[in-house]
Amino acid sequence: MRALLLVRRGAPLTRSHVHTLRRKGFEPYVLTSRPADGGEQFRRMCAQIEVEHAIAEGVAITSDEVAAVVKAVDGLVFCLTQADSLRPLMAEANRLLGAPDASPEALRTALDKHLMRKAIDTTIDSLKLSDPTLRARIDAGETFVVKPRRGVGSLCVGLVRTWDDVEKLRQAFDEGPGHADMMAEYFADNELIAESFFDGREISLEIVRQGGVDKIVVDHDKTLIEFGADTVLERGMASPVTIVTDEELDNAKVVAQHAMDTLGLTDGGYHVELRVDAEGSTEIVEINPRIGGGMVWESINAQYGRSVTDDWIDVLAGTPVTPLGERRCGTYAQLAYPREQRQLLGVNRNPAMPDPEIYDELITPGEVPIAHREHFGALVLWETALATHGEEVKALVPVEYCEFVYSPGLSGRPVLLVLEPDWDTLRAAVAVDGVDVVVCHQGPVVVTPEYDDIRDGLALLVRVPDWSTVDGIIDALAGAEIADIMAPHDVTRQAEARLRKALA
Repeated sequence: MRALLLVRRGAPLTRSHVHTLRRKGFEPYVLTSRPADGGEQFRRMCAQIEVEHAIAEGVAITSDEVAAVVKAVDGLVFCLTQADSLRPLMAEANRLLGAPDASPEALRTALDKHLMRKAIDTTIDSLKLSDPTLRARIDAGETFVVKPRRGVGSLCVGLVRTWDDVEKLRQAFDEGPGHADMMAEYFADNELIAESFFDGREISLEIVRQGGVDKIVVDHDKTLIEFGADTVLERGMASPVTIVTDEELDNAKVVAQHAMDTLGLTDGGYHVELRVDAEGSTEIVEINPRIGGGMVWESINAQYGRSVTDDWIDVLAGTPVTPLGERRCGTYAQLAYPREQRQLLGVNRNPAMPDPEIYDELITPGEVPIAHREHFGALVLWETALATHGEEVKALVPVEYCEFVYSPGLSGRPVLLVLEPDWDTLRAAVAVDGVDVVVCHQGPVVVTPEYDDIRDGLALLVRVPDWSTVDGIIDALAGAEIADIMAPHDVTRQAEARLRKALA
């Protein structure tokens, strides 16, 4: 038996999803939207794991492309994705294949935050930015949350108290995607809306539904959430919840169930975000038709020893979902985001904190975070004893485990250029006094103990597409004086000669 796996732009999680499907007895066929490099790395990965695959024509997969694969590939029994934007296409495929799923129409409504808000019972107003009453209400002192109708990762989401806040988010959204932007599809055929702000404590429910019945429900709270004018960051997450009462949690589950029934979300995995105010009233924030990210899967696996992805596959395969069982521990997760749009060199960990059960460093040295969205730098998870869960979480919340290290940039001192170095060359370079060490490299920088040893001696990393041109290096130097060039390998000798000639 086979399963169609839909992924966005060659997503890194493809490898783990392929492994999961195979472990469950289904050989995947992977269809991805077009990656920024045209699919070179994706094809290489698929060759490594020996999985059949195809690449769509654009940054978004089309209905016709999905239907063509369903028709052409023998043995498909269901389709799976973990990408919000691909969920309606997954449902279209499952409709063709006869696999249990919510309808594409219901999923499109859930994913469109304006339509979702209009469909459910709610006290939260959803207004287009062109609504003439919006500015008057903001000018009168009312707080709103601006967000795209379709979006992920807190893209251009902000708490607005003035019309200037609105205009800044509108300008950021209108600027469109950045180079090789994974979120490029969310800037097309989309618009910003404003929702009246419902103040309260925020929680999320991971729900697996089968035949319109909640089979799995696991709670997390947003212990630490940061509302800014340019984005909203969920920085701390505890499970079981610590910030609402048992009665409030039970009520939140009822509210979520009612909203999902209203929307017709009958089958699948869902990440439902809710907020509970001081009086205990509950409102839906969002309903995302996939399992939550940011350590949610790992948290559930730690607590219950099971994979909610496996549970979702059981729903698609028509297999009864096994009851949840007893919690065996609690968890607390920190989601660490770099705060500055500057080049990153690495992450320092706080030695005064307990060692986590899971630490996942996500940055690549040399990258620069993009503003107006979540940019995960590292994910950290601790396990807690159920008897002392609240106390352990309380102790972990105020302390940061991760500190991001940024490149200092050029200081005005002479520059020591190092081209595609080995570790011995790098160690020699950072030992030179009175210079800014600039490392030029073609492939990604991988964090290793050797890299950590020399990291703090670097001024700047410059990634070059290939060594046939040195224009990018010259631009990065911005006229700085060159003390010397170290080029230990033959592949960069011609580049070294061109640099010396250009900088003479």
